[in-house]
Amino acid sequence: MTKRTNKPKGPAPRPPAERFWSHVNKDGPLPSPEAVAVHPEIAGQRCWIYGSDVLKRVGVWVDGRLVLAHRVAWFLATGRWPKPCCLHKCDRGGCVRFSHLFEGTTKDNTQDMIAKKRDRMIGTRQAGAKLTDEDIREIRRLGASWIRHPHQHGTAALVRRIAKRFGVSVATIKAILRNERYRA
Repeated sequence: MTKRTNKPKGPAPRPPAERFWSHVNKDGPLPSPEAVAVHPEIAGQRCWIYGSDVLKRVGVWVDGRLVLAHRVAWFLATGRWPKPCCLHKCDRGGCVRFSHLFEGTTKDNTQDMIAKKRDRMIGTRQAGAKLTDEDIREIRRLGASWIRHPHQHGTAALVRRIAKRFGVSVATIKAILRNERYRA
């Protein structure tokens, strides 16, 4: 009678870090100009993208739960999980390059998003915005006399002409001229 062992068949499993990095493409895209303007230290550094276009991996199973790949990359680089959040300087969700990551709060992430003009909430970047940044500058240039002397004779007609030209209400033009909308 032969003695049975619980020895696994085949090669020994690779360490988790080795398995993780084997799924990383280190020849990813360069960060956007907006991201480099806010974080110049990442200029010229390609993103390292976790997973493949075919697999669409976003995370790794760790202790029975799915953890986003960039958080795992943070852990592998520092030995601790990011608190409270792990954010991307490069704005690529699949990027796991440590130099493209930073710790921060949800508020930090929102401020970073606005600085890079990735938001759709502010001014001309709203989904339903009728006016462009160039339109706002032109409205302020045309309405300069109203800004200086809002009650002077003729300025009400000026505001009506500007509103008609840009297809918005007089109230919108006045709010723009007072910096209540589309703040300069």
